[in-house]
Amino acid sequence: MGDFVAGLVRLMLQLALLAAGLAVAAGLVLVACVLAVVFGLRLLWARLTGRPVVVRFGGMGVDPAASWRRYRDWQQQATRPRGAAAARAERAEGAPSPYSPPGAITQDVEDVEAKAPRRSS
Repeated sequence: MGDFVAGLVRLMLQLALLAAGLAVAAGLVLVACVLAVVFGLRLLWARLTGRPVVVRFGGMGVDPAASWRRYRDWQQQATRPRGAAAARAERAEGAPSPYSPPGAITQDVEDVEAKAPRRSS
Protein backbone atom coordinates (compact mmCIF):
# COMPACT_ATOMS: atom_id res chain seq x y z
CA MET A 1 0.00 0.00 0.00
CA GLY A 2 2.88 2.35 0.81
CA ASP A 3 4.42 1.78 -2.63
CA PHE A 4 1.14 2.64 -4.28
CA VAL A 5 0.84 5.95 -2.37
CA ALA A 6 4.50 6.84 -3.06
CA GLY A 7 4.03 6.12 -6.77
CA LEU A 8 0.83 8.18 -6.83
CA VAL A 9 2.56 11.14 -5.10
CA ARG A 10 5.48 10.88 -7.52
CA LEU A 11 3.10 10.84 -10.50
CA MET A 12 1.17 13.85 -9.18
CA LEU A 13 4.45 15.77 -8.65
CA GLN A 14 5.60 14.98 -12.18
CA LEU A 15 2.25 16.10 -13.62
CA ALA A 16 2.37 19.32 -11.59
CA LEU A 17 5.89 20.11 -12.81
CA LEU A 18 4.89 19.31 -16.39
CA ALA A 19 1.90 21.64 -16.11
CA ALA A 20 4.08 24.41 -14.65
CA GLY A 21 6.60 24.02 -17.47
CA LEU A 22 3.87 24.11 -20.10
CA ALA A 23 2.39 27.23 -18.48
CA VAL A 24 5.76 29.03 -18.59
CA ALA A 25 6.33 28.00 -22.21
CA ALA A 26 2.82 29.13 -23.18
CA GLY A 27 3.42 32.46 -21.45
CA LEU A 28 6.65 33.03 -23.38
CA VAL A 29 4.95 32.16 -26.66
CA LEU A 30 2.11 34.55 -25.82
CA VAL A 31 4.53 37.39 -25.07
CA ALA A 32 6.39 36.75 -28.34
CA CYS A 33 3.10 36.77 -30.27
CA VAL A 34 1.98 40.04 -28.66
CA LEU A 35 5.32 41.68 -29.50
CA ALA A 36 5.11 40.43 -33.08
CA VAL A 37 1.59 41.86 -33.44
CA VAL A 38 2.67 45.22 -31.98
CA PHE A 39 5.68 45.52 -34.28
CA GLY A 40 3.57 44.38 -37.25
CA LEU A 41 0.97 47.05 -36.52
CA ARG A 42 3.74 49.68 -36.24
CA LEU A 43 5.12 48.60 -39.60
CA LEU A 44 1.67 48.61 -41.18
CA TRP A 45 0.88 52.06 -39.79
CA ALA A 46 4.23 53.42 -41.02
CA ARG A 47 3.57 52.07 -44.52
CA LEU A 48 0.03 53.47 -44.60
CA THR A 49 1.18 56.94 -43.51
CA GLY A 50 4.36 56.91 -45.64
CA ARG A 51 6.67 57.42 -42.69
CA PRO A 52 9.94 55.54 -42.20
CA VAL A 53 10.03 52.86 -39.53
CA VAL A 54 12.29 53.95 -36.69
CA VAL A 55 13.90 51.09 -34.78
CA ARG A 56 14.10 51.83 -31.07
CA PHE A 57 15.81 49.81 -28.38
CA GLY A 58 13.66 50.56 -25.37
CA GLY A 59 13.98 54.32 -25.87
CA MET A 60 17.65 54.27 -24.87
CA GLY A 61 18.82 56.10 -27.98
CA VAL A 62 21.48 53.51 -28.74
CA ASP A 63 22.94 53.41 -32.22
CA PRO A 64 24.75 50.06 -32.53
CA ALA A 65 26.41 51.07 -35.79
CA ALA A 66 27.98 54.24 -34.36
CA SER A 67 30.84 52.42 -32.63
CA TRP A 68 31.63 50.50 -35.81
CA ARG A 69 31.69 53.76 -37.81
CA ARG A 70 34.08 55.32 -35.28
CA TYR A 71 36.31 52.25 -35.45
CA ARG A 72 36.29 52.26 -39.27
CA ASP A 73 37.15 55.98 -39.36
CA TRP A 74 39.95 55.44 -36.86
CA GLN A 75 41.35 52.56 -38.91
CA GLN A 76 41.23 54.60 -42.11
CA GLN A 77 43.01 57.47 -40.39
CA ALA A 78 45.65 55.12 -38.95
CA THR A 79 46.39 53.41 -42.25
CA ARG A 80 46.41 56.56 -44.39
CA PRO A 81 49.87 57.00 -45.94
CA ARG A 82 51.52 60.26 -44.96
CA GLY A 83 54.97 61.69 -45.09
CA ALA A 84 57.17 61.31 -42.03
CA ALA A 85 57.68 65.07 -41.76
CA ALA A 86 53.93 65.75 -41.68
CA ALA A 87 53.42 63.10 -39.01
CA ARG A 88 56.19 64.55 -36.83
CA ALA A 89 54.75 68.06 -37.24
CA GLU A 90 51.29 66.90 -36.20
CA ARG A 91 52.65 65.12 -33.13
CA ALA A 92 54.67 68.20 -32.21
CA GLU A 93 51.46 70.27 -32.31
CA GLY A 94 49.82 67.90 -29.83
CA ALA A 95 47.71 66.02 -32.35
CA PRO A 96 47.05 62.41 -31.42
CA SER A 97 49.16 59.69 -32.93
CA PRO A 98 47.42 57.76 -35.70
CA TYR A 99 47.93 54.64 -33.60
CA SER A 100 46.12 55.91 -30.51
CA PRO A 101 42.40 55.20 -30.12
CA PRO A 102 39.88 58.08 -30.22
CA GLY A 103 39.74 59.98 -26.95
CA ALA A 104 43.21 58.88 -25.79
CA ILE A 105 45.25 61.30 -23.69
CA THR A 106 48.22 62.43 -25.73
CA GLN A 107 49.83 65.05 -23.49
CA ASP A 108 52.92 64.21 -21.49
CA VAL A 109 52.45 63.79 -17.75
CA GLU A 110 54.31 66.57 -15.94
CA ASP A 111 53.10 66.34 -12.34
CA VAL A 112 55.35 63.42 -11.40
CA GLU A 113 58.61 64.08 -9.56
CA ALA A 114 61.45 61.59 -9.78
CA LYS A 115 62.73 60.49 -6.37
CA ALA A 116 65.94 58.76 -5.43
CA PRO A 117 65.56 55.08 -4.57
CA ARG A 118 65.44 54.14 -0.88
CA ARG A 119 68.39 52.35 0.62
CA SER A 120 67.65 49.22 2.52
CA SER A 121 69.34 48.95 5.91
